[in-house]
Amino acid sequence: MTTRKLVNLCLRSSNSNPYTGMLSKEDNLIAAIELAKLFKNFADTGQTNEAMNVDSLQWDEVISKLKDKQK
Repeated sequence: MTTRKLVNLCLRSSNSNPYTGMLSKEDNLIAAIELAKLFKNFADTGQTNEAMNVDSLQWDEVISKLKDKQK
């Protein structure tokens, strides 16, 4: 899976809160970064299924792209 697709997937999967509804753009980016960090942690500890079979270096790229969007 490409880095761009992973960035979009993180943004789409973290765009709402079950209690408060849709998140603002800033809150969505924060949640997407935290989600990508969680996936990276899974990849670092060898839990490849939980990391969607994506290696840690690619998760670093995803986190970097998300942080660039935050600026």
